[in-house]
Amino acid sequence: MRYRQAPYSPDSEVAAMLDALRDEMAQGTARGAGRHELTLVLNGDVFDFDAPRVIDQKSVFHDLPRSAEHAVPAMRAILADHPVFIEALGRVVADGHTVVFISGNHDVQLTLPEVRDLIRARVVDAALAAQGEAPRSDEAHEAHEAHEAHAAHARASLGARVVFRAWFHKTPDGIIVEHGNQYDAYCSYRYPMVPFGRKPGEIQPTMGSLVCRLLVSRMGYFNPHVDSSFMLSAFGYLAHWARYYMFSRRSLAVAWALGALRTVVELVRRREPERRARLRESLAAAAQETGAPLRAVARHARLFAPPAEDRLGLVARELWLDRAILGLLAVAVALVWVLLAPGWLAPAALVGPAGLVVYERLVPKLPLDATWQRVSRAARQVARAHRARAVVFGHTHTPEGVWEGGLFFGNTGSWSAAFQDVACTKPVFAARPLVWLKSDPRAGKAARLSGGLVTWKSGRFEALAASVPPPAGQRSEPLAPLPPHATAALRT
Repeated sequence: MRYRQAPYSPDSEVAAMLDALRDEMAQGTARGAGRHELTLVLNGDVFDFDAPRVIDQKSVFHDLPRSAEHAVPAMRAILADHPVFIEALGRVVADGHTVVFISGNHDVQLTLPEVRDLIRARVVDAALAAQGEAPRSDEAHEAHEAHEAHAAHARASLGARVVFRAWFHKTPDGIIVEHGNQYDAYCSYRYPMVPFGRKPGEIQPTMGSLVCRLLVSRMGYFNPHVDSSFMLSAFGYLAHWARYYMFSRRSLAVAWALGALRTVVELVRRREPERRARLRESLAAAAQETGAPLRAVARHARLFAPPAEDRLGLVARELWLDRAILGLLAVAVALVWVLLAPGWLAPAALVGPAGLVVYERLVPKLPLDATWQRVSRAARQVARAHRARAVVFGHTHTPEGVWEGGLFFGNTGSWSAAFQDVACTKPVFAARPLVWLKSDPRAGKAARLSGGLVTWKSGRFEALAASVPPPAGQRSEPLAPLPPHATAALRT
């Protein structure tokens, strides 16, 4: 689990990139073309609530209820452990820009008011410190609540620039930014605005969340940030076991069996069928939070993938439980047949194993790429639902950016500690991706949108030319100078 250690955290890179964004905004304003404003969108999975907790410098596995009672202490510990990141966000807000947090499948707890209040308070404290005002402790805030109206107004003004979105964010210039997990059956929520189960205030776990907590995080040589490290073939899992577990005291098979069975049991036990009233509540809440028309929000929601709890066969297939059960039955039938059947019928014992091979050929496991392609296709449908000019997703870890008929479709990729090797010496992506879109709000709805997928590498921004073709009939522009308003989206 070296990828979880401080030397592999992207905090300093994120901070340097944000400071460079702030400098670009300041230089644009200084040129006298109007105030340049930035909307920084952190596009989900910024915080990982599914990772093991760290207690006394050790990773401790857990499947704690996804409620404010457990989420707030976890969030407080995360923020305390990443001061460089929070200070960088504070400087963005102190400069008068806006930071938007979008909930992802790993940090759906950002929908909880208590978690939002904690993050906003910490970012505002960092912004005040950047402005030269010492932040006060929570106790001091309460003690001085009745006076210092100016300080209270300053906190309220800064706090208004720290925005949260449970599902998606819509900008005035027609950009839709969404994490994208709602089009992945393993990670989708039936009601993303109110993602609760049978217990009020307790978030319903998805299959992806359960697998992270009960399976992947308990297998130290799998990196949850790198799909190829744990999405293996049968031979791949066997080779992985032989390399890391065959001569150890740990059992990969036991960890898989217990985790897979617990995942299925939890999905069945906590399954919450669709309720029309809650669906309407979720849609109305999304329209109110984002300012999008209710009809567009309803069309958007119809694109969701049904949660995996409604498709247990798919779950069993993904976790290899179906093949394990059929394999055990085939072996049992073959042994019984060999022991009880006449000798001349012994070859018929191979019918069971042959049936398993036929099943594997007729019911292939859905590759992960197919899920990612579904997410990508959904972006086009989201654009039609909102008549958007750009749709930016995350979730798949794969950075993308393309203009199609004057519309931009992108994916923010990931800044997480993703490495090709266990020793964490070969990063999956050498450069850090983000989507940077620009427009001039003074032109209203006719404002031209430009920009696209860029990378942060060696202390500078680099546009990916192949991913940033200009809109139809327009010439491309260099990355700088920026128009007065820019939206930058990234995922950490």
